[in-house]
Amino acid sequence: MRRVIVFARAPELGCVKTRLAADLGAEAALEIYRELGRHTLAAVCAVRHASVVVQYTPADRRALVEAWLACDAGTITLRPQCDGDLGARMASAVGEAVREGADAVVVVGTDCPSLDADVIERAFRTLERGDVGFGPAADGGYYLVALRAPHAALFHDIPWSASDTLRRTLEAAAAARLRVSLLEERMDIDTADDWRRWQAMRDATDGGSSYPAAAPE
Repeated sequence: MRRVIVFARAPELGCVKTRLAADLGAEAALEIYRELGRHTLAAVCAVRHASVVVQYTPADRRALVEAWLACDAGTITLRPQCDGDLGARMASAVGEAVREGADAVVVVGTDCPSLDADVIERAFRTLERGDVGFGPAADGGYYLVALRAPHAALFHDIPWSASDTLRRTLEAAAAARLRVSLLEERMDIDTADDWRRWQAMRDATDGGSSYPAAAPE
């Protein structure tokens, strides 16, 4: 069984994309975050033969997350994240998936506007020849991780949301003798500069988008 896990925060004004909000304003940041989340869910739901679980926080905001993502109870499962840092929460979610019968798990966030079903499929395929696959993010983190087991080394004592997150994780994987594959680098949206770069890239390729324009400065 294949599973895709989406890590998400409930879309509340002033609680999401705070670095983006510092430049564009809280309302624009919230709307961008909402659209990024809906884009992510559409991408993961387009992956065939995979169950989808949205792991959300805070735990008491289920109704808000459900309304935001228009979750179909028949195809998407909503579960609150456990306590702990990001590593502990991801390890717990992967462990839960494996206990429920998943033999291939992909975990993504809601920050990558170019995420699509194809890259998720490629991530699953990395597990046919290795232990773990990463989608490197341009900021030094990663937008995706694929694995068959919740390898503790990948999630313990890692600096999260840092410029060396992926480097430190790869060092941990090497120390644990895990076979690693890397997908193509993509950008996450964390700051106003990220957002403007993404808009410029999107416009240059004439791809179109439902994302809102940034608020005027």
